[in-house]
Amino acid sequence: MADDTSAFLDFSAASLLITAHGSPSTTGGRTSSRKHAQTIKNLRVFEDVQAGFLTEKPFVDGVLDSMTSPEVYVLPNLVCAGYISTHKLPQALGLTGDVTERIGPNGHQRIILCKPVGTDPGVVKVFASRILTTMRALQIEQDDCAIIVIGHGSQKSRASFNSTTQLSQDIAKHGIMAPIQTAFLEEPTLIADWRQLTDAKTVVFAPYLISDGYHGSDEIPRDIGFDPKSTEFQERLEQVLPNEVEVDGRRLVYLPPLGDAPEMAELMLNRVRTAQSTLAAR
Repeated sequence: MADDTSAFLDFSAASLLITAHGSPSTTGGRTSSRKHAQTIKNLRVFEDVQAGFLTEKPFVDGVLDSMTSPEVYVLPNLVCAGYISTHKLPQALGLTGDVTERIGPNGHQRIILCKPVGTDPGVVKVFASRILTTMRALQIEQDDCAIIVIGHGSQKSRASFNSTTQLSQDIAKHGIMAPIQTAFLEEPTLIADWRQLTDAKTVVFAPYLISDGYHGSDEIPRDIGFDPKSTEFQERLEQVLPNEVEVDGRRLVYLPPLGDAPEMAELMLNRVRTAQSTLAAR
């Protein structure tokens, strides 16, 4: 994070609430939302910066009610503008649109709902850079491997499928020449069926996920062929390092979920800047 970031922001009388789905079934101490909230808080450009969740403590509504600033920016730490950001989150916070005027426990507040961090144009470059950096570090040749981008998918909205598919197409414009496929948690092609997508001897799995919760730290790697219960696997994940395993003579590389990338904090600030600019232009 550049030291001069604060020079571009004027939120001294505003607070930032970073929101995410959360996971009640896993420990959340190292989630990206908490990590990036602390990074942005350390910049001291907001009056307050907190993280809140829909399915684990601290819950989003309670965090919002605790904030005393007259203006609060709510930033969904999600990959796309899907069902959670357009329905579940606004409902949980009692929002009426992009801007909500309310009388909260601490008086009048204006709540500004930002676009999800995954919609920032800079995501494509960060995602491609992470893949290329890993391949260089592990000496993986692009003409000798395949990339599988992993998205969540949904039966309620096409947003996750569409954004994952678009991202897979866009990263090819940033120096990735290896074949790129997509797999999903909740719709075909399912992650467990990844062998149907490629016969490459080396496969790099890149989760297009914001959190390292249950999906990213347990379900997905298990479906691929890793042992997510191993201490080494979890330690490397926590250090934002790739994991490797050999399965049936094939080299499998699993990257940490995108949301853990340090650059994502800067993209969060970009989404808040955009919301501020849009509000000022009204």
